[in-house]
Amino acid sequence: MEEGLPPKQPSWGVHDSDYSWHEESLPAAKKDKLSIAVVCTAHSGHMLPVLHICSELFKRGHQIKVYTADYGKAEFEKKVKQTGSEIVLLDMQGYTGDSISEKAQKENRLIFLYLEEIMLPALRKEFAKSKPDVVMADFATIAGAAIAEEMDIPLVINLPGPLSMLRTFCGMVDTSTAFNFLGLHVARQRLDTMALGKWMNVKHFAVWGEKLRHHVGRGAVVLVQTIWGLDVTTPVYPNLVVTGPVLPPAADLRDRLKKDHQELFKFLRDSPKGVLYVTTGSLAKLHDWQVSVLYKGLKKADYRVVWSLKEEQQKHLPVKDDPNFFISKWTPQAELLQDPAVKAVITHCGWGGTLETLTAGKPIVAIPFFGDQPLNASLMKEYGVAELIGRIPTGTERAPNPYKESWMTEETVASAVCKVMGNPSYTKAAQKLMNASRACGGSEAAAQHIEWAARYGIGHLKPANFAGSTGSSPISGVVVGLATACLCAGALMYLKLKGK
Repeated sequence: MEEGLPPKQPSWGVHDSDYSWHEESLPAAKKDKLSIAVVCTAHSGHMLPVLHICSELFKRGHQIKVYTADYGKAEFEKKVKQTGSEIVLLDMQGYTGDSISEKAQKENRLIFLYLEEIMLPALRKEFAKSKPDVVMADFATIAGAAIAEEMDIPLVINLPGPLSMLRTFCGMVDTSTAFNFLGLHVARQRLDTMALGKWMNVKHFAVWGEKLRHHVGRGAVVLVQTIWGLDVTTPVYPNLVVTGPVLPPAADLRDRLKKDHQELFKFLRDSPKGVLYVTTGSLAKLHDWQVSVLYKGLKKADYRVVWSLKEEQQKHLPVKDDPNFFISKWTPQAELLQDPAVKAVITHCGWGGTLETLTAGKPIVAIPFFGDQPLNASLMKEYGVAELIGRIPTGTERAPNPYKESWMTEETVASAVCKVMGNPSYTKAAQKLMNASRACGGSEAAAQHIEWAARYGIGHLKPANFAGSTGSSPISGVVVGLATACLCAGALMYLKLKGK
């Protein structure tokens, strides 16, 4: 210590990762190994991002249990165990993913609301056996958030989507639109199809959004997997943490591809011009005509192709065993995207897959289907990283695959592919986002915030006046609209009478 200076005091800064100087103040159970409950629906786009975080948490010596629907056992049991976590299958009362989806479609409600109703009793039973130190819930799996509040457990919500999507869900003002006028700070919510759907409570969207808003408002830490630059830079509440993509190191993924997928690796090495990767997700099923149109359009574009296509749909291919096509019912997407032979990707623009694509610096041809996918596709096109495959849905249609035959043709497919593969500006835009993605911390940052939530709670992060400054009611909007119309009509009548 320098003479005349007071002794140094430890910093309480929120970003200090070394808390060893006050470990004595922590309960013994929270010093080292934490008991972490991860609650997630059995869908790849939701499960895979949380599993990447689970891998990082396991490296840090924690005990992780992943709670999911029992019908997801075949798809996810092995993947969960590979992260060092334990899978806990929740009793879904005989429901399957398809039957819940059919019920939701029949009653015009979001599937997330049914999942909450069925999963909550099963979670309550499991948590009664062993109460965790912290709960990390997928944003769509509201049962995890509900049980955390019920049992007073710190809550972390994982959002594999853009910050703009969270704003829509919670009715938050977009501060990037704010301006100062005569001492008043004025901002607004941006109008898009998803915001309109929530305002109109399509499929009880507003009901689900209010549930999420409630948990964010009480201080739950939200891990937002987005990229500043793609998402407009803007101030955020202290419990909203931009982690960027949560993926294993690129070098590890490339090594895994070479080691575990030798036939695919050889196909890539035998493609001197590079290849186009096609992936359309696990939820939307391609129409028979779409399979044929995609194949013929890709042949016109004259590039080699790796295509993840469901087995039952492969029979609709015009040509079987084309040597320029590597077609499989499943492909190792994260590993494949990091290979330098892959030059561009045709994707449905689910956010997790989109981030994997951008993290690899690959441009996109967008074929979105439902939900946030059309908005993500438009966002990518606006940034200059993507082209649309033709006319795309709005995201408000009820069908999981609303495409009609005139919307995409062989010509629109070939044109979009040739633009993206032939113009280096798309790749440059993607690589710019790739560099930005590395500055957010990824799975390490996500794991750090989960540890902090478990050890120090979340109450201090509760956003002030969140309830008063967020949310929007269709009733209040209609009332304001009617009142404005009445005032205008009254003013016109008054002017008319005064003129007489």
